Amino acid sequence: MKYWVIMIILFPASLAAQKVTVKGVIRDFDNEALPLAHILLLPDSVTSVSDNRGRFAMPIRPGKKQIVVSYTGYETLVKTVLVSKNAILNFVLQPKVDQLEEVVITFKHQPQIELFESARSSTNLLSPKDVSAIPVLGGEADLIKVLQLLPGTVKGVEGSSDLFVRGGAADQNLVLFDGTTVYNTSHLLGFVSVFNPDILETVESINGAFPANTGGRLSSILNVNTNSEIADETYVSGNIGLIASRLYVEQPIVKDKVSIWAAGRRTYIDQVAKLVGQDLPYFFYDANAKLLINPTERDQLSITYYNGQDILNIFRDSNNDGDGFLTAFQSGNNSQTVNWSRKLSSKWSGSFTALHTAYQYDVKNEFRDNRILASSDIRDIGAKMLLSNNQLKNKALVKLGIDWTHHRVSPSILSTSGIVSELVSSSSTVGRVANEAALFASYERPINDRWLINTGLRTSMAFVKGRTYIFPEPRVAARYKLSDTQAIKLSYSRMAQYMNRISSSAITSPTDIWYPVTDVIRPQTSHQFSASWQRNFPEQSIFLSIEPYYKAMNNLIGLEEGTDLFFDTDFEPKLLQGQGSAYGIEFLMRRDVGKLSGWISYSLAWSRRQFDNINDGLWFPARYDRRHNGAFVAQYAIHQRWSFSVVWEFISGSRFTPIIGQYGALSPSTTGVDLIPVFAPVNSVRLAAAHRLDLGLKFKGQQDRKFQYEWFIGVYNTYNRANPFGITIETSEDGSLRYEQPGIFGLLPFISYGFHF
Repeated sequence: MKYWVIMIILFPASLAAQKVTVKGVIRDFDNEALPLAHILLLPDSVTSVSDNRGRFAMPIRPGKKQIVVSYTGYETLVKTVLVSKNAILNFVLQPKVDQLEEVVITFKHQPQIELFESARSSTNLLSPKDVSAIPVLGGEADLIKVLQLLPGTVKGVEGSSDLFVRGGAADQNLVLFDGTTVYNTSHLLGFVSVFNPDILETVESINGAFPANTGGRLSSILNVNTNSEIADETYVSGNIGLIASRLYVEQPIVKDKVSIWAAGRRTYIDQVAKLVGQDLPYFFYDANAKLLINPTERDQLSITYYNGQDILNIFRDSNNDGDGFLTAFQSGNNSQTVNWSRKLSSKWSGSFTALHTAYQYDVKNEFRDNRILASSDIRDIGAKMLLSNNQLKNKALVKLGIDWTHHRVSPSILSTSGIVSELVSSSSTVGRVANEAALFASYERPINDRWLINTGLRTSMAFVKGRTYIFPEPRVAARYKLSDTQAIKLSYSRMAQYMNRISSSAITSPTDIWYPVTDVIRPQTSHQFSASWQRNFPEQSIFLSIEPYYKAMNNLIGLEEGTDLFFDTDFEPKLLQGQGSAYGIEFLMRRDVGKLSGWISYSLAWSRRQFDNINDGLWFPARYDRRHNGAFVAQYAIHQRWSFSVVWEFISGSRFTPIIGQYGALSPSTTGVDLIPVFAPVNSVRLAAAHRLDLGLKFKGQQDRKFQYEWFIGVYNTYNRANPFGITIETSEDGSLRYEQPGIFGLLPFISYGFHF
C-alpha cells in the first residue's frame, strides 16, 4: 500500500515536470520576419530570442501562460494562452507611432543607420524585402533593378541589367556572389539579373570609400551573400510569375549542426508558346545550392554551388524541306565556393575562402555544310584569407589578409567550315593567363567621442607573361560627429583593375569579351575623393545623406572605330587607352521601418573621356554621361494583408554621335561615287530623357497559418511612355537622314503568386 501512496503523490509531480514545446514565427505588419525579437514566458520567467527568420522554440511546462513579445520600434504584444501539448504560435507586431529617441538598430530594418555610426560612406545596404517589394518588369523581383534606383548608379538602355557607377564603365563593377566573381550578371539578353531573390541574405553596394579588403575594379563592389543560417526545420517557398517560376527548399540534416538548401528558377516562355502553337526557342535557368556545417561552436563551414544558362536555338526552314538556317546561342556562369570561418580566440577570428568561377558563350550559325562558331571562355580559381581583431583596448578594429586569383582566358575563338571558310578563316586570339594577388591591412580607431578614423593599404599585383605590375592602393576614411544625429565623412581611395571587358557596341551584351592586362595593355587606375553630410532622424526613422565626389581615371579601355570583335580575333593592336574624369553630387533620403518605407534619390553627375586617337584627342562626354538621375520608391502597408508600392524614376538621355553631313568621293573601282558620312563630335547629342511610373499591389493570406501565400499584381510603365532603347537612321527620298528613337516596353501588366510553408 505504501508504494501506491508514493505513486499517487509523485504522479502529479511527474506530470508537472513534463515539458512541451511552443514554437512559431514573429513577424511585423508587412509580414516580414523580425530577427532577435524577445519572448518572455510568465510565470515561468523563461526567455528566448527569435532567429534570423523570426523563428523561436521554447520548452515549457503545460498550463496557463502569459507570453510577452517585444521588439524595438514595435508595440509590445501580451497574450494569454493555455498550453497542454506541443503548439505553434505565430505573432504579428504593430509598429509604434511614437518611438524612443534611442533605439537598437538591426541590419534588416535600418541598414543605413548602422552605417551612420561607422566611418564608411558611399555604401548602400539592401535587404530581401527591398528587392521583393517593388514592382519591376514582368513582376520578377530583381536585385540589379533595385540598385539602379539608388544614387550614383546609372542604368544602360531601358530594361537592361547594366550598372554604370559614378561615371565608370560597366566592366568597372566587381560583382561577388558568396565571394566568387560573376562575369555576366544578366539573363534574357540583359533584362533579368542572375540573382534568385529567394536566396538573398545581405546585399552591400560600395561606390566609394572602399575598405582595404576590397578591390579589383575602379567603380564599385557589389557583395551579394546568400542564406547562411542553419535550418531548424523544413522550409519551402516558391513563386510563379509571367517571366519565370522559382522554388526554394531548406532542410536540416543534423540538428543545429548541418543543413542544406537548394533553389531553382526557370523561364517557361518557350513552353507557353508551344501550348498556343507558337515557337519561341529561348529559355534560361538558375540552379543554386548551399551546404552549411557548424562542426563546433567556433567553426562555420559552407559550400556554395551556382550554375545559370541562357539557351537560344532558332531554326528557319524557308522551303519546308528540313534544310534551313540554324542559329544557336548559349552562355552561362558556373561557380563553387568553400568558406571556413573560425573564432581563433577571444580576440581574433579568421576566415578562409577557396573558389572557382567560369563564364563562357558560344554562338553558332549553320546552313547545310557551312558553319561559323564563335566562342569565348574565362575561368578563375582563387583563395582569400582574412584575420580580424575587434577586442583591442582602444576599441580599435584590425583586419589583415591576402587575396589571390588565377585567370585563364580564351578571349575569342572563331571556327569556320564549308564554303564560308573561304571568306572567313578560322582564327583565335592567343589565350591569356594572369595571376592577380593582393595584400591588405586596415586599422580603425575612435580618436575621441567625435572622431573615427579608418586607414588601410592594399597592395595589388598582376603577373602576366613578360610583365609584373604592382600598385599600392592607400585608403583612408574619417567620420566627425557634429552631434548624436549628424556627421561629416571624408574619404580617399586608389583602385587598380587588371581585367577588362571589350565591347564593339555601345550596349553591353553577353558576347562581350573579357581580356586581362598584358605587357602592352596597362591596368586601369583611379583616384576617388568624396565628402558626405549624414543626418539621422530617430523619431521619424529617416536617414539623410548628401555626398559630392570626384574621380580621376587612367588607362581606360577603348576600341578603334569599326572593329568587329565577332570576326576580328586579333583585336589587341586596336585597343586604345585613355583617361577619364567623373564628378557629381548625390542625395538620398531613406526610411526602412513603419507602414511607409522607401527612399528618394537624386544624382547630378558628369563623366568625360579622352583618347589620343578618338575625337582628335579632345575630351568628350562618356556614352552614359546622364546628367540627372532620380527615383521615388515607396511601400505602404494599407492593412495587415494589403500593401501598395510605387516607383517613379527619371533619367537624362544617354549620348550618341550623329551624322551631320555627307560628301561624295570616287569609289576605289572608279565605277561610281561613294557617300562618305561626316560625324559630329563624339557623343555630342543626347537621346530623349526617360521616365516611368510602376505600381504594385500585394495581398497576403492569413498570417496565423503555416501555409503563407501572397498575390502581387501591378503595372510596369503605367502611363505607357516608350522610353528610348536606341537609335535608327531613316533615309528620305531626297537622301537626307532622319534619326528615330524607338522605344521598348510600353504599358505591361504583371501578376505573380508566391508561397512559403
